Amino acid sequence: MPRGVPMTVDRSTGPGPDTARHLSRWQDLIRERFVALDIDSRPERRTFRGSIGHTHSVGTLDVARVSSDAQTFRRTSGLISRYGEDFLQVGHLRTGTARLEQDGRACALQAGQFAVYDTTRPFTWTMHGPWTMDVLTWPRRALVADDRRAQSLTAQPLGAGPTGQVARAVMDELGRLDGDLGGADGIVLSARVADLVVGAATWTTGSPDDRPAAPDPRVDVILDFIELHLEDPHLNPAHVARQFHLSQRSLQRLFADQPRGVADWIRYRRLDRARADLADPRRSVTSVAAQYCFSSPTIFARAFRGEFGIRPHDARSDGPGAR
Repeated sequence: MPRGVPMTVDRSTGPGPDTARHLSRWQDLIRERFVALDIDSRPERRTFRGSIGHTHSVGTLDVARVSSDAQTFRRTSGLISRYGEDFLQVGHLRTGTARLEQDGRACALQAGQFAVYDTTRPFTWTMHGPWTMDVLTWPRRALVADDRRAQSLTAQPLGAGPTGQVARAVMDELGRLDGDLGGADGIVLSARVADLVVGAATWTTGSPDDRPAAPDPRVDVILDFIELHLEDPHLNPAHVARQFHLSQRSLQRLFADQPRGVADWIRYRRLDRARADLADPRRSVTSVAAQYCFSSPTIFARAFRGEFGIRPHDARSDGPGAR
């Protein structure tokens, strides 16, 4: 299960858990608070319960505790193409048993174990009875730089080995954290937890040589800064360089081995966040364009089509691109 929203990312912490007593409400709640999923419950059940609570953020990491009954969550290729949510997530099972399928693999989880899954590819969670799980969500690029590496991490039962045990202990503490942790401390902690998760998966698969060369650690911190300031009209390479006491040339060198340069990355992330927001029929294209600092709807539409191959109107939940 997961995070990200058909409409927008909900990073708020409410006064109490969101609850559902009917499967239809649960489906809506999951889609609003996490990523779009198809959900099936056991048909013979006459009663149903589900709750999402203890939600908070640590830098770019979101943590939520989710509890419910036996059911199956499916992330289909149709939902992926429609909503385009781009996250890597960890399901840390607290109680119950579960099965995760992705990338041609399947793993069974017992309480205390955790597994990684990628919202850009189909996956299935099967929960066999009453369960509670902490769901940790990062922007996908915060954990891995390429698809090959991402596919090597998913659907592996993690939690054994020295790194897995440390990661599990840290996630236990994150699950008990009260309130959000922002600023530099939050960004650094988010990155370190991501490193532990990747390290646990590497220990399990025994393939450290498959990991790409580690980039300069400043790259991750800069990417996190960009992610948190996409709606700031002053966000551009010069502003980023000033914030990190770099010359623009030094900033460019830091990103020389990245898939996108700083300006291109800012533009892409704004467009991708705008695409998610456009699924909300209450939002106009003009308001979304302005929110992400495009000077006019025309310029926004041209950039959107150039990046995704469709018009902004086609990305709407009620538009011709909605299937």
